[in-house]
Amino acid sequence: MSQIQMIPLAKLRLSEANVRKNDSNLFIQELADNIEAKGLLQNLIVAPAKKKGVFDVTAGGRRLRALNCLLDAGKIAKDHEVACRVLDIDAAEQSELSLIENIIRLDMTPTDEIRAYKHFINEGSDLDAIAKRFGRTRRFIEGRLRLADLADPIFAALEEGKITLDVAKAYATSPNHERQMLVWNELSNGWQC
Repeated sequence: MSQIQMIPLAKLRLSEANVRKNDSNLFIQELADNIEAKGLLQNLIVAPAKKKGVFDVTAGGRRLRALNCLLDAGKIAKDHEVACRVLDIDAAEQSELSLIENIIRLDMTPTDEIRAYKHFINEGSDLDAIAKRFGRTRRFIEGRLRLADLADPIFAALEEGKITLDVAKAYATSPNHERQMLVWNELSNGWQC
């Protein structure tokens, strides 16, 4: 049976069984900024290491890197308590859990993401603050917000998977709904996307 324990950051190290290797440093600073602003939203999964009192991080290696980034920046201390789910499992089970955590996940749909960014803009947030909070570039947020202004039938088609994100981006090159709908109607009457 597993339990959640608060473990000092200095007692955590990345497990050799953690399967994520190549992209493990992508967006670490953005993740660190988010953890600093909102706290650690998801606990780490750890197993006791052979060295007494040390724990191997099986799942949550990017979160561990981000926490260490905050440590290096002097924003948290070595004794900073980290919520960890402790499992007493072998290296093979650690690799399996690491793989499961990395592949069995579902990202938000583009339309849900678009609505969320639009919500934050409507609430008064600025683009740079949104980009920083969510680990995106300003340009990425601007692109998603252009999609928020698609004509309703085109946005609905994106949401229903009838058109791809790239096709929606092509429509969004014009902010004019009449023009978007003119092209939409022409394509719907015989042309294929």
